[in-house]
Amino acid sequence: MKKYILFLVTVALLSSCFDLDHEEFGSISSTNFPSSSADLEAAAIGVYKNLGESYIARSLDYAGLTLNELCTDEMNTAWTSSWQIINTLAWTANNDPAKNIYNTYIKAITKATRLIDAVSQSSMDEKSKSGLIAEMRVLRSFYANAAYSLFGPIAIITDPSIANDVYSEYKPSRPTKDEYLKFMIDELEEVTSGSNLSDRIASDDWGRFDKGSALTLLMKIYLDAKMFDKANQTADKIIALNIYDLLPSYASVFDINNEGAVNKEVIFAIGRLVSNTSYGWTYFACVMPQAPAYKTKTGTLLTVWGGLKMPWDFYDKYEAQDERLNTIIRYYEDVDGNWVDYRFVEHTRAIGAIPMKYSEDPEHRGDTQGNDFVVFRYADILLSKAEAMNELNGPSKECIELINKVRRRVKATEIKLEDYTKDALRDFILEERGRELYNEGHRRNDLIRHGKFIQRAIDRGIDAKPYHVLYPIPQSAIDENPNLKQNDGY
Repeated sequence: MKKYILFLVTVALLSSCFDLDHEEFGSISSTNFPSSSADLEAAAIGVYKNLGESYIARSLDYAGLTLNELCTDEMNTAWTSSWQIINTLAWTANNDPAKNIYNTYIKAITKATRLIDAVSQSSMDEKSKSGLIAEMRVLRSFYANAAYSLFGPIAIITDPSIANDVYSEYKPSRPTKDEYLKFMIDELEEVTSGSNLSDRIASDDWGRFDKGSALTLLMKIYLDAKMFDKANQTADKIIALNIYDLLPSYASVFDINNEGAVNKEVIFAIGRLVSNTSYGWTYFACVMPQAPAYKTKTGTLLTVWGGLKMPWDFYDKYEAQDERLNTIIRYYEDVDGNWVDYRFVEHTRAIGAIPMKYSEDPEHRGDTQGNDFVVFRYADILLSKAEAMNELNGPSKECIELINKVRRRVKATEIKLEDYTKDALRDFILEERGRELYNEGHRRNDLIRHGKFIQRAIDRGIDAKPYHVLYPIPQSAIDENPNLKQNDGY
């Protein structure tokens, strides 16, 4: 709670001197950047603040979560406008729904670069200095990878002399894919090989990067790049920390009462807070049914829009006894005490199951909830290692056991080694990742990695083209910097 208070206070403090709009960076130089230890720590919170403005924004129409889910088979929408543009892959460079996120990621990366430089020149004690620099390098890599997954390699600023003094005149071209990947991998390999990051973040600093979350980011970069040997080795390093494990029940992972370092399955989460609605988010308002109105367990009066759902085709991928279905609502009691089978409700927004995922927030206010958003967790490590092992050597006893450990927790039928070829197990792992990690922002990357993103869209009746694996660079960015090359197809 002290950190949340600090977060709110520092955000207000920094609003006029640090958290500047994209085009205003040129007004800041190395001579007026925060220099005291307190200022630098507050500035670090300011860089984290961009996570709540992009990756999991309060309004989900332009959130990274939505951009990575609504274009897949895992989520659909009854809404129009920008929601349909994402859902049907109908985006263009002129109406790109990812424009705000593009700008926010670039802004956050530049802020991190400036902060890394300022800390390196500060009078902080060496331990605090090296720790904060390592943490900001991880956070910068997180933003860089989040942008890369949506747009491909983009022009980012990692040179402090540019970030501090000549930002507005800097008109770079885009790096190559290899150059961009090398930057992220080199950054993360270096910081995770040293001792500057703690293995596990303390409760008071929950929501900041530590060694486990940095290794997880590195593992996921390796996996998406199909560097399976490196992904497997990095997964082993995470497991060897002996910090994380699956919780006994799936629903407990997302229970608001299990937030913080006490949750041994969650590796990294973005902290949300409902007491100030600017730092909450509107997930429940988006997924809960409008009619018949859902009766909340907390009795809190909620604002419900109800335009996002899980398609019934995806819901049907779960076995009947799978306890993950306890977090995906088909049957519920409405406010009038009637029992509802939502699959047979005739309503314009009754287009799929209700992916509640998180437990209700008893302090929910109107359309806003304060549940922390889970970004990385241990089940992903196990399934990622299983995928990497299968790609390297085909099915094995160890690989199958990793998958079964995840399935055993939810009482899903365990799979058998003798039933799978390498190709068949690859397909099974993709679907198991969907069932396990639904609405956590991984589906688009998973489908792209497996070469099935475009075909799944076509199967849904969408006129998808190969270039839709990337969003376009916003036209406004190209107008500002003509040296940027647009993604092919746009």
